[in-house]
Amino acid sequence: MVLDLEKSNMKLSNYRKTYEEFTGKLSDINRQIAFAGIALIWLFKQTNGTQISICNELVLPSIFLAAALGCDMLHYIYQSFTWAIFYSYKEYKGIKEDEDVKGPPWINVFSWVIFCLKVLFVIMAYVLIMTYLINHLVPK
Repeated sequence: MVLDLEKSNMKLSNYRKTYEEFTGKLSDINRQIAFAGIALIWLFKQTNGTQISICNELVLPSIFLAAALGCDMLHYIYQSFTWAIFYSYKEYKGIKEDEDVKGPPWINVFSWVIFCLKVLFVIMAYVLIMTYLINHLVPK
């Protein structure tokens, strides 16, 4: 989906829906790319009898990919608990399901930090993986 901002005239809620679609899709793609990176690193594992290891140059990208997946899980854990607590609090206060309620603006700050970190970790991992591939597979 591409927005032509000069020609589009949408409600603010539609822009929110659009960014939610993009961030949700980015989370899905980021997770898939992290798993693909782990698989790619596994292709370059070294075996010595029963010992399996990866070369030192791929350790840091592996850590970044694991951190990205950890942040992905933390992102959804945080959102689940935060919004469940918010909902329960409002329900306890007697607010009905169909009433309009505005959430506090600060509630998503930590979530955005985690979101950005998980994407950044994957980008950093792939920069290092690409550097490794160029150094070891491209003829000189």
